[in-house]
Amino acid sequence: MDVGLPISQQAAVVGAAALTAAAAYVNAKLSIGRDLKTLKYEKSFGQRLGMKIQELGDTCTLYKMFDQVDPNIDALWFEGRDWTYGELKRDVHRLAAFLEKEGIKKGDAVAVFTTNSPEMVIIYLALSKLSAICGFININLRDATLEHCLKVSQANTVISTPDLAPFITGPRRHFTLSLYAFPSIPPPPPESPITLLTSSLLPTPSTITPATKSSPAELSCLIFTSGTTGKPKACAIRNHQCVLTAIPSSPDYFNPTKYFPLRTYSPLPLFHGTAFFTGVAYSIGNSGTLCLARKFSSSRFFKDVHDSRATRILYVGELCRYLLSSPPGEYDRKHACTVAAGNGLRFEIWEKFKERFGIDEVREFYRSTEGVAKFDNFNRGAWGAGKVGFTGFYRRNFFDDDTLLIRVDPDTAELIRDPKTGFCTKASIGEPGEVIGRVKNRALLTEYLGNEKATEEKIVRDVFKKGDIWQKMGDLLIYEKEGWVRFHDRMGDTFRWKGENVSAGEVRDHIAKLDGVQDAVVFGVKLASYDGQAGAAMLTLDSTTDAGDALFMSGLYTGLKKTGLPGYAIPRLVRITKEIETTATFKKSKTDIMKRSWDAGQKKDQDKLFWLDGTVYKPLDALAWKGIEVGRAKL
Repeated sequence: MDVGLPISQQAAVVGAAALTAAAAYVNAKLSIGRDLKTLKYEKSFGQRLGMKIQELGDTCTLYKMFDQVDPNIDALWFEGRDWTYGELKRDVHRLAAFLEKEGIKKGDAVAVFTTNSPEMVIIYLALSKLSAICGFININLRDATLEHCLKVSQANTVISTPDLAPFITGPRRHFTLSLYAFPSIPPPPPESPITLLTSSLLPTPSTITPATKSSPAELSCLIFTSGTTGKPKACAIRNHQCVLTAIPSSPDYFNPTKYFPLRTYSPLPLFHGTAFFTGVAYSIGNSGTLCLARKFSSSRFFKDVHDSRATRILYVGELCRYLLSSPPGEYDRKHACTVAAGNGLRFEIWEKFKERFGIDEVREFYRSTEGVAKFDNFNRGAWGAGKVGFTGFYRRNFFDDDTLLIRVDPDTAELIRDPKTGFCTKASIGEPGEVIGRVKNRALLTEYLGNEKATEEKIVRDVFKKGDIWQKMGDLLIYEKEGWVRFHDRMGDTFRWKGENVSAGEVRDHIAKLDGVQDAVVFGVKLASYDGQAGAAMLTLDSTTDAGDALFMSGLYTGLKKTGLPGYAIPRLVRITKEIETTATFKKSKTDIMKRSWDAGQKKDQDKLFWLDGTVYKPLDALAWKGIEVGRAKL
């Protein structure tokens, strides 16, 4: 400061500096600047979405957006080879012409049972051109479950890739497409009912027919749920959801020199919503390149990212944990990727993942199957977390929004309604609330095809006023006082023990804080001689020796107490396993995990079992299990 200034001016300078510092503090604390930007982004996105739907007119399909891209731009990278939009378009026209000749028309459902490959992308776009419905079938399904999904899809025609063709049985018409990714797989035998489609059988049509018209509300594809809690259900995805997820996000749109041209690497299966929406749809909508892997490989992941020149990667569930657990590699930071986008990244590995692999931004989004990116967050690690800030807090309390947290009964999981008005109430700060999304147009709601009961179970009416319609998401989230929104639990992942509600997700998070834990799953186990459900945990550890496992278990009880976990929530049963199996989309199948026996005399695996005797975990042998069965053990 210039000491020659008059006292009054010096005071003014000091006051201005203090005011600036105070404003900066308030902005950092309440994220006002961020929230004002978010409001601007939301308005801009809505305008761009409306303009795009208007531009597409009577053919509101992803194919039409694909058809509008410069044919000289790279559309696809796969195992070292690039395809331009023009090259892909040629193959799409060929396949679409063939299928149309075979009688496939608008509204027909076609089951698509295909490995990640150029063929899979071509099949979807050809069906989109015809406005037929592409039923994406999980390629890991077999026998009865596979047949269930084929029936639910209502498809009379199946298109497979040659590696999966033998698993399809039954009377349906069956084509298998082999253009690029399956040169070593022999064709089906001559007596097979399968029709092999190769380049020689798909000549370029003499005239290119226009795309079949289709409105925003008409179906584009079926994406099946993982089936971790029952048989898979088919989510009916409409054209407007495909277009919505293809529109450039506002962060990308307002900073094109940083984020474009876009090259997105995905090892995730394209039959899943995350890869389809943020991979296929978003790449097409931004004239980007989809860099596709046949399947996930932790050892090959970042080499692929390097080789494909990807600027963005997609993740889901525990994929990032697997990458962190892999040995250091040459390509960990030798790549051009700056953004990771997906859902399910746990808070305890968020910063570790960014640091090890040099990823500048993590974009965690929510509600992928519905095609909606809510609670989008670039900075903080918490499963499904996002910053709400002051503006978001103000809007949450005083204005209707499209995604809210409402109070639920922890025992029954039913929505809590005011006894006088009959309406629901929003969850308070720090209180778990179920996520609900506003249904503005019932005709555009994501439904479970052929399962109206399951669809209705997700719908709740008269929430804040008579006649309003909302969709329940099945997740419990928490608004934190600092303005963050974080994941708390799945509905149904809460169980009662000793008269207390225990959150499986919360217990899992406490376990994950402990040194030596790679992964954990927590659930309740019903025991005949005890009230409620005893907490159980399945763990994978850094240790690979019996001595190391024993050392970890000797400190587990005190370690959990130090994290602040209440005594009643500490798991009574613990299973150490080498690997926790996941679905193709990296979700833990608790249904299968909970079927494993705790009887040491009958278990058929190599897992190590422990039980909590007071404050000490002891090996769970046949004698100890007998004491638990008859209620003699003081769990």
